[in-house]
Amino acid sequence: MRKTTVGAAAIASALIASLTLASGGPATAAHATASEPGPTRTSLPVLIDPAADLANDPDQANQSWYVTAHVTAGGHRYGFLAHYLNSSFGKQGGAISRVSVVNEDTGWYTKSEIALPAATGLSDKQGVDIHTDNITWTGDAKEMKLRAKVPEGSIDVTLRPHGSTLYNMGTGYFPMFGDAKYSNYEYALPTVDTSGSLTLNGRAEKVHGQSWVDRQWGPLPDLLTGSGSWSWMNLNLSNGDKVSVWNQKYGDKETNFATILKPDGTQTVAEATLTPDESTRWTSPATGKSYPTRWKVTIPGEHAKLNVTVYAKDQELTVPTPGYEGSAAVTGTYDHRPVTGNTYIELTNGQ
Repeated sequence: MRKTTVGAAAIASALIASLTLASGGPATAAHATASEPGPTRTSLPVLIDPAADLANDPDQANQSWYVTAHVTAGGHRYGFLAHYLNSSFGKQGGAISRVSVVNEDTGWYTKSEIALPAATGLSDKQGVDIHTDNITWTGDAKEMKLRAKVPEGSIDVTLRPHGSTLYNMGTGYFPMFGDAKYSNYEYALPTVDTSGSLTLNGRAEKVHGQSWVDRQWGPLPDLLTGSGSWSWMNLNLSNGDKVSVWNQKYGDKETNFATILKPDGTQTVAEATLTPDESTRWTSPATGKSYPTRWKVTIPGEHAKLNVTVYAKDQELTVPTPGYEGSAAVTGTYDHRPVTGNTYIELTNGQ
């Protein structure tokens, strides 16, 4: 049974652990052998269970299941996204099921977005079990099957997570917008072997690559009012580090942090800045909204200075309101050494 509400003492203990991480204290993780499928277990005092918490929790009005991938197929590099969001936004709440595919070599892009009544397509089964017209996503933390449809075809892949789980803020818990009344839980399976097929316009190609599976739940303000916004990135770096970077804005308050998962399983929480290059803004001909297409990401504790550039400018999603989910390339320096990588950048309310 999932437990998404914890006592104050447990949160305090976990936050102390997070502060220890942020100050450079030790963080250790127990490792499974290479033959064991699924994510390894940790000895950190985390507040979520990455296997059990994949399941739908009907008590949570706001829940997100999110997978992004960077793969090769037919001699090209592709990014793809599948996202199911159940939310309390608006008068009655609702759900969104969306898929996008971008050719990272040519900039070709397509998408499918469906607005649904709240909780449509969810079940009470263990693991992830989502069924909509454009997403069928089932399985557990050891293996998942994903079929995602776009107008030109479909993605049919098997997802096999392994390695360490990334626990946002070191414990899987953080107050969104720095406000305890928006207590959110988030973790990622950032190393997911991905294989299967990509079919576009009747042509099927074998797919190989890596995905990042992200799971989040917890109360939020009604974002449809425009009162809150965020920018978020999931950085996959060539040195093996996986980084979740948040920039959250609510009114005149701004919160920034990065959670860094090292190849050996240790985790660090650090200050970070995510600065858009305003001179690179792209204006959507469909909605009139504008979005930056390049950013500077700095993480002083890691001596990181990174440049993030989208592979295609037109990666806007419009349901229920305009936002951006863009596959992007990463270059720069990290720990004083050259580094490359890729990411998806998520922008809400045109941030």
